[in-house]
Amino acid sequence: MAIVAETRLFPPILTPYFPAKNIESINTSIQIPFDINDFNDPSIITEVHVMITRQSNYQSLFKTSGQVDEHDIPIHPYYPLGIYPIAVDQTILESKVLTIPTAVVSGYTIINVNELDFNEYYKVQIRFSSVTDSDLVAAGHSGVDLSNRLLNESAMAQFSEWSSVGLMRFIAEPTMTIKGNISGDSNIMTPDNVNPYLLDTHYLDIFGSFTKQGNTALILDTNTYDKSSDQEYLASWKVQVLDTNDEVLVDSGVQEVNFRGSNINEIKYNIPFYFTTSTNYYIVLSIVTANLYENSYTYLIRCEQSDYNWGSQEDVNEYTSLDSVIGKVNVSFEAHDGSTVPAGGKFTIRRADNINDFNYWEPIWSYSIDTPITPDAPVTFDDFTIESGTIYKYSITYTDANGNSYNIVEGPVLSVFDHAFLTGEGTQLCVKFNPNVNNFKYNVSDNSINTIGGQYPYITRNGNMRYRSFGLSGTIAYEMDAENQFATRASIYGQWFNVYGSYFVNRYINATNDRITQREFRELVMDFLYNDTPKLFRSTPEGNILVRLTDISLTPNTQLARMIYDFSCTATEIGECSIDNYKLYQIQDFGDLV
Repeated sequence: MAIVAETRLFPPILTPYFPAKNIESINTSIQIPFDINDFNDPSIITEVHVMITRQSNYQSLFKTSGQVDEHDIPIHPYYPLGIYPIAVDQTILESKVLTIPTAVVSGYTIINVNELDFNEYYKVQIRFSSVTDSDLVAAGHSGVDLSNRLLNESAMAQFSEWSSVGLMRFIAEPTMTIKGNISGDSNIMTPDNVNPYLLDTHYLDIFGSFTKQGNTALILDTNTYDKSSDQEYLASWKVQVLDTNDEVLVDSGVQEVNFRGSNINEIKYNIPFYFTTSTNYYIVLSIVTANLYENSYTYLIRCEQSDYNWGSQEDVNEYTSLDSVIGKVNVSFEAHDGSTVPAGGKFTIRRADNINDFNYWEPIWSYSIDTPITPDAPVTFDDFTIESGTIYKYSITYTDANGNSYNIVEGPVLSVFDHAFLTGEGTQLCVKFNPNVNNFKYNVSDNSINTIGGQYPYITRNGNMRYRSFGLSGTIAYEMDAENQFATRASIYGQWFNVYGSYFVNRYINATNDRITQREFRELVMDFLYNDTPKLFRSTPEGNILVRLTDISLTPNTQLARMIYDFSCTATEIGECSIDNYKLYQIQDFGDLV
């Protein structure tokens, strides 16, 4: 008895969700990506059948063009089963993309773009065939003949099963609006401009949203179509700054959007870059929506107007100083003698360092002037996040109530300090006495695998884990806070400061026997060490490390009758030392920055 081998086709593979398609980009065709099961023999696939139906009413997109013959029978393409056949060749099978025409072909339209609705999901299914039914269309047969062929039981063995369902959605072209410090109109609607937009200052803060022109609703929309609301939501975005040679100068990285937020389609980003005067740059905004629609918008900009010289204004004096003993840079603003800085203005401080060639300028402090500033009440800012051994420059901007900006770049400042510091919660603890760092190591995930019959093991490293940890110890004494950064006697004793002071004088209590102040100070230090907030560890040998303290213990110094204690702990690195993380963990005061 002879054995006859029957060739079977396995169904094609579709992704459950297709990226949303821009209605304005499908004037001529719709592309459907697919994949081929490894069990299939591509050489016998001659045709693909496509079904696209509306999810709301299950009506097919493939229907008659309205033309009929002399017997009132619809002329092709007429697909009563909602199945559209496409003849395929090796090129289509290799690209794995089907193209369905939407423009007029030979006097008829296969899919009418005007019938596509927004906020409508379309179900797509395809199957393979080893016979070519599309020849019937080319030969001028009616849809009835094609329907009979597709329903012929003898031909069923030549078809694969239908694929799983893939969902398709159409959206209108989103409109991107940028709001920033741009000369003239601060609301830019059209990207890809030939003439550059001009900046008011050397810095650009992007406040962008996807809006419908003339409508403040925060939805992805367009004024091109008046059909049902084309709501689409932003999933992620990225901002890049490029020079005219396409070198990336700033990259924000992919920023995910919180769908539960109130302004889910807004972009707020302070570009940390100093735009040089009379130089062209490209700002590229890349977006991905909730339905995976991707697009990018390019804006040509140039800073033509330099900031006003700091010395040309008559309101503010500015002073910048470095205190290497306590590891900080102080910036103060005060009014001229006999004058007042009016309310309504704003101070902004940005910082750059030699590590990034002073091109990467990040806002580090901002202060809105709510009440007038007088000469005897300056506004001050202390930067405790500087790293020993790094050279810094500070850009200081005063913007008055009329929007005029006065700017000066201070520096360079090289900071080197002798002590170790733990900075956090708006204060700083100086580890001045007996500081010790031990067991300093990088933690990685290495595994040793012994093989059967092998002399040496395999060493593998798993994941991207790499963080530092070390032991930290020192002596807790009120004198370690010589500059009163952490606490003062007045803050320790509060309203009873004078009572304690009189007691100390009468009992001849001084620095050598003041056990009460040492105890109260130690309690504050213990609270600081034991709470679960991150700290910024700073020292000249180790640099800046963002840490969380664990395994904290205290040991009384018996030689001094337990008046002072030693502490020890384990410091574990928990993140990158960046201004964003410093703000996240509230390492210091950043003013009005958000």
